[in-house]
Amino acid sequence: MFVPHVRIPWQDGIAAIVQPDNLVHRARNAEETWIEEATGKIGEWRSLTRSVYLRWAITINASTLAEQRYREIPGDQALRTNTLRMVEGRPGQVPLTIWPAREAAEHYAAVTPLIAAYGAADLFGALEDVVFDLYEIFLRHNPEPLMRGNDYQVLRRTWRQRSDSDDSAKQWQSAWNARFETWRRKRAYDGLHQVLLALFEHAGLQRPSFYQLTDVADWARTLEMVAELRHLIVHGAATVSDRLAALSNTPTSMTFDFVAGEPLDVKLHHLQSIECFCDQLLTAINMSLMERAVGPLRQAAEAAR
Repeated sequence: MFVPHVRIPWQDGIAAIVQPDNLVHRARNAEETWIEEATGKIGEWRSLTRSVYLRWAITINASTLAEQRYREIPGDQALRTNTLRMVEGRPGQVPLTIWPAREAAEHYAAVTPLIAAYGAADLFGALEDVVFDLYEIFLRHNPEPLMRGNDYQVLRRTWRQRSDSDDSAKQWQSAWNARFETWRRKRAYDGLHQVLLALFEHAGLQRPSFYQLTDVADWARTLEMVAELRHLIVHGAATVSDRLAALSNTPTSMTFDFVAGEPLDVKLHHLQSIECFCDQLLTAINMSLMERAVGPLRQAAEAAR
């Protein structure tokens, strides 16, 4: 984690100076326990998405600097890249390629765009973890929807008996983990944008009351757009799909400017857009969770004065 987060009591004077990114709700009753747990995770999720972005951003920076270096050094110098081969019956380092400086620079120039593409795919994976982790927190405190039907009679009994002993608690946790992972694998096929919409509806979450420009459906559409880009990257697509093009070039598509049929050229600004969306989505989720617990934040702030 490149961006660790710390918790600061809101009464601490430094809170007004550092302007915290996240708010953590303290549960006032059992029904709010899941909200406390979820708001307590926002900082970790934000750290995850920022760190994933940073590890790819610094790799892009390194590749760009390497290209510049090999263009500037004497042309008779070279880049030697080793690999493992069996040498006299034992694995040993041997040169796989030796590229003159100018050729090495061209190869770095060709590699850099691929880094942004793989970074976009990795960052979407972090978004998947965030959305499903939030859903899991809600469902773990409200598991009834995943225990309906005759197939889950044993699971329901394990749930009812979870407080009987330490062994009962462990049995419930093990059974729940298995049930949730099965459910998650199936729901992943629905598309992450559909999972987000279902989560908000299921958990009774809404767009923060003071938001004016976007709503949950807009955030889901952005998730669908990033998911389509990830799909194309993972499957080695050479050109932009009709679906990605249709989701791009809109007021809520950030800097996604893809055109159907053109080469799929993922740039740093696309990766930056996804990171920005991660940050904005986590803020929206945080505010939505807070308002789920205490009502509209502006009214709550005015009442506290």
